[in-house]
Amino acid sequence: MVKPVVKKVMMGVPAVALSAALACTMAGCGGTEGGQGGSGDGTAATQAAYQSQSIDVEGFTVESLADGTYYRGDVYKADGFWLRVKITNNNDKPMKRFSFITTGAPGGYEAGDPVFDSHDTLSYDIKNPPAELCEGAETDGDPEIQPGESIEWVYFWTTKDNYYGPITVQFDKNATGGTDPRTMRFDTTGKETDGYKAAVEAAEAIKAQGGVDYAAYSVKAADGWSLVETKEKSSDATFNPEGSTKRFSTSTCSRAPQKEAEALQGNFGGKGEIDEVDINGATWTRYTQTGTYYMFTVAPCGTTVRMFIDSGITWEDAMPMMQNVTLK
Repeated sequence: MVKPVVKKVMMGVPAVALSAALACTMAGCGGTEGGQGGSGDGTAATQAAYQSQSIDVEGFTVESLADGTYYRGDVYKADGFWLRVKITNNNDKPMKRFSFITTGAPGGYEAGDPVFDSHDTLSYDIKNPPAELCEGAETDGDPEIQPGESIEWVYFWTTKDNYYGPITVQFDKNATGGTDPRTMRFDTTGKETDGYKAAVEAAEAIKAQGGVDYAAYSVKAADGWSLVETKEKSSDATFNPEGSTKRFSTSTCSRAPQKEAEALQGNFGGKGEIDEVDINGATWTRYTQTGTYYMFTVAPCGTTVRMFIDSGITWEDAMPMMQNVTLK
């Protein structure tokens, strides 16, 4: 296999690559070893030369300009991997960007490895690419590139289970029959973004609380459960059983218990059942739909309190959490 050409490109060339790299540095994003994600004081003078890689595929030359990790936002509380490249059309006719395909995979692989045709590859992240990393480049569509001309393109991928480590990106023909893949290799080891680190710290702080104490109710984590999210404005608290992302949550509502249950049943086309159950001496109106439980009662203060049990959590497994809810 033809190995990618590795060469040093000083950070001042091209200018857009510099701006993207500096934006990433300021945002706390990581780069490959020797790249813009180093541990200097954050100024351009401390950044080492970026280790650019260059491959040829389907009459194009693809050169890496910058790469690293980026924070995907508080909705996901996770980092992703981004790669900025320069794509030059060496053909004698205009060619579309998707004349070749690009696939990322966690790990170090040779070109043509079966992993690139499996479900273990990285997924493209096209929802909310960071604007500062997209400046002067394209991120979607299928632009036509004229002979001898170039465009800059930024790929964004999600990673599973907060993966940091070697990443291999393969470029190959987008055609039926025959392949001629080329690869570039990157490494995100130790490149957690500041945004992700802050999210982890916040999550640990919430977990350490163990529970919440609101005006209408209080609740604490039972053995084997963890508090993972709170929203004081709406008196929300969310707990996960150990090793799972399934949710047990509590909150307050504006309507009477029966009205809340009937409204939910209406949203599900009249399906599901409404009944009543007693927990810790309080009567709860329960709406059950496809293994998911919604429960409502009026606290002594007059506010309706809601409990939600995610599908996949049995009634018995959720009982310790339900018994830990104290109405006020």
